[in-house]
Amino acid sequence: MGASISLDSKYRLLLNVEVECISANEPSDKKTKDREPRRDEHRKQDDDSDHSDDSDDSHDSDHSDHSDHSDDSDSDSENKTYTVKITPEIVGYIRSYLRKNTFLDEFDLITEIELEKYEHAPGSALVFNSDSVVYITNNQTIESVGEWEYIEPDAPAAVSSSSSSKKHRRRGGDDDDDSSSRREYKTKDDSLPVSEIRSILTEKFEEYNKTREFIIHQGKNSFLVLLITSVDIQEV
Repeated sequence: MGASISLDSKYRLLLNVEVECISANEPSDKKTKDREPRRDEHRKQDDDSDHSDDSDDSHDSDHSDHSDHSDDSDSDSENKTYTVKITPEIVGYIRSYLRKNTFLDEFDLITEIELEKYEHAPGSALVFNSDSVVYITNNQTIESVGEWEYIEPDAPAAVSSSSSSKKHRRRGGDDDDDSSSRREYKTKDDSLPVSEIRSILTEKFEEYNKTREFIIHQGKNSFLVLLITSVDIQEV
């Protein structure tokens, strides 16, 4: 894979995951995001057998098959959090959750990267249009295949008014000045390093991990949370 994102290639996002069980009262309703992803409907859900929901049983489980590093606190007033082994039952929860709009909408938001602070014009963005989002059991990874798209700013970019007026006075206000000013911003023809995009996505998923955003199952006295532990980007 090259060092820069290609807008003409397919990519695979690989998200390594863990599942935590949190013993607590029922979590409060998560805040509704007031932002919506700026993209058309690009999703085409994969109908292959990997999407089958192989766990429709609705019985509550205490998930006693957790790893040995459970919380040592004996205080009933504190939440007990521990990482659990990903059993076939939990695989079913993950796959069911990945098909819900709740996750897919958040996934769109996370993989939409505003580029203004990377010297691109205000309003420009890089978005990942995924064709599928699936959970792969053998390596405990969420895989999404799709293409990166560069979103142009809504209006032609221009430098700030103060800067523009200074250049206008200094150069006599000829027409070439305006086009020169606009070329100060990067465009889709400029390189977007894969390592930088990966770093941005990792930071975004870490924020979701902190707030335990991805609740895949709720029992009577506990709930299961999906955590994204690492991100990789591969050209297909």
